[in-house]
Amino acid sequence: FQVSTVLEFGRIVIYTTSLRVVRTTFERCELVRKIFQNHRVKFEEKNIALNSDYGKELDERCRRVCEIPSLPVVFIDGHYLGGAEKILLMNESGELQDLLTKIERVQHPHECPSCGGFGFLPCSACHGSKMSVFRNCFTDSFKALKCTACNENGLQRCRSCAG
Repeated sequence: FQVSTVLEFGRIVIYTTSLRVVRTTFERCELVRKIFQNHRVKFEEKNIALNSDYGKELDERCRRVCEIPSLPVVFIDGHYLGGAEKILLMNESGELQDLLTKIERVQHPHECPSCGGFGFLPCSACHGSKMSVFRNCFTDSFKALKCTACNENGLQRCRSCAG
């Protein structure tokens, strides 16, 4: 789960969740997402509710900077920036605007027509069931197998927006 800071130069990565179980966490994630959308900068959102690998990646990255992960978590240029409180303070003081000068801009923020901005779609092989069917040609019996084309939630990365 090593993430190279070279690959993240000039990029914003935000770890969030779309689960509304803990309302304050969800609201903080929404707040940070809207702040970056209002600045019209390009950012990558890694929703740990949709892909458990993002959660493992976040744990590893926070362990390296000796921080306890509390969503949302923002990295700019591969460096830990902070959570919602820090982003809100930086936004109000104008520090965030100065930090975002080198980040790629987005003209018109829009949602992907394929996935609605989530970055994931139901699996094209198993349609989100997480199972595929294998037919034994000799006995004409069927056996259910775990689908290997999707993650643990039956989702695949959106090809339109996640690249």
